[in-house]
Amino acid sequence: MNNRYLMLQDILSNSLCLNADLKAYALESFAKEIDYHNQTELLTKLILDHSSIAKRLEQINKELAHSREVLAEAQEIALLGRWDINPTSGSMTWSKSMYDILEIDSSTPATSDLFFSIVHPDDLEQATAIFQEMFVAQKPWTTRYRLLMKSGKIKWVHLRFYSKTDAKGIPILFYGTIQDITEMKKVEDELEKYSQRLEQLVEEKVREISSSQMATIYALIKLSESRDDDTGAHIERTASFCRLLAEKARSVTEYANAITDIFIETIYKASPLHDIGKVGIPDGILLKPGKLTEDEFTIMKSHVQIGYDTLSKVGQQYDKNDFLKMGMDIALYHHEKWNGSGYNKGLKGGNIPLCARIMALADVYDALRSKRVYKEAFSHEKSIEIISSSKGSHFDPVLVDVFIRHQEEFKSLFESIK
Repeated sequence: MNNRYLMLQDILSNSLCLNADLKAYALESFAKEIDYHNQTELLTKLILDHSSIAKRLEQINKELAHSREVLAEAQEIALLGRWDINPTSGSMTWSKSMYDILEIDSSTPATSDLFFSIVHPDDLEQATAIFQEMFVAQKPWTTRYRLLMKSGKIKWVHLRFYSKTDAKGIPILFYGTIQDITEMKKVEDELEKYSQRLEQLVEEKVREISSSQMATIYALIKLSESRDDDTGAHIERTASFCRLLAEKARSVTEYANAITDIFIETIYKASPLHDIGKVGIPDGILLKPGKLTEDEFTIMKSHVQIGYDTLSKVGQQYDKNDFLKMGMDIALYHHEKWNGSGYNKGLKGGNIPLCARIMALADVYDALRSKRVYKEAFSHEKSIEIISSSKGSHFDPVLVDVFIRHQEEFKSLFESIK
């Protein structure tokens, strides 16, 4: 091509000696030569590019095929299958691994009826509802339920659902995965059983320790109470009275929210602490058969502060302990009166903690019914008369009404604990 190009260039350079036809022929030939050269170079480049692209496509296809093989292997190892649903035609396709999970021949056409035919009867309603919902909600979800295989074996499966939509938000594909989690579920169930058993053991141990601690506390309290209680049953009775009164008051509108199951249980346990401060009162005052002098009564009244101070020292270390908190309130405030004339803070009405108001009524009823060094025991009727006359002055009027309404139960309870 180079020689012909030089020849044509030489002819054209001497174009003055050429006639018009020869000159036109030379120009035409030169143009064709250039076109041919350009086309040859372009074609060569295209062939080389195509060859390169073809090789790259071949490599990509190999990599894609390998990736598919790896994915299929991974799905098989993970017991993971895939399913697709065409929203337009309603047709469904399953991966081979999904057929394997369902234990169905892969030549069988995939349909929802076929799938639901092996869902466990107890889970069928749930599975059907979710399947119908996914076409409406069109949002990702996960669920798990059981399959009942033809062999009678039960499989647990975990399903995931996703959807694809076009630019207008119209669904173009529903798809998801199904995974056999039977072995995982077995492990989860075993862990759950172990966890429940461990929790049960912990609760039993806590109850055992708590019971031991409470028994020790009650033993010490009994030693204190035995100094001025002829029967020694004051602790049990007042604790039972407090629980019974709290249970009955719970039905009253004023205290429906304040009195909970925890409140009732706590007041039963904490009420025996009400007179723990009496350990600091001399026998000469505590056991005096006659009326106390003003100075003696001042000393006697100090038992509420002594009890509170004793409990508060422990409470500082256990500031979240409801038992101690309520015990402190009961010890300090159970001699307060509804009209504000009690001791030692002079609290009035609703400012007196509810637990202390309940304790005050229970304590006085038991004291009236019991023999003491300074008095004989009163009858139930006489005790009710005294309590009724103190309604709104000494005692919370609502609690007095509850007490009187259920007085026969309190009478029976007193007589049963001697």
